[in-house]
Amino acid sequence: MIKIAILFSLSVFVMPVFVMHSPSVNAHSSQQAKCAKYKSKLDNIQSKQRQPNSVKRSNKLKEQEHKAFKKWRKCQQGKLK
Repeated sequence: MIKIAILFSLSVFVMPVFVMHSPSVNAHSSQQAKCAKYKSKLDNIQSKQRQPNSVKRSNKLKEQEHKAFKKWRKCQQGKLK
């Protein structure tokens, strides 16, 4: 009896979900294409950070990563001039 009630209660709340094609999907992919160069620069800096570096070099890479990340995020948000 309890098993039937649980199955029934679960089946009542399951609703079909329809995916609609929206123009924002295309805008998002074009935005990614525009920002690809910023993302590749960020990835390049992050790969350099994984290598053994002196403290001075590590700090410089950290600053470069921070700047590259900010620029990439601004591009993603459409706020890059």
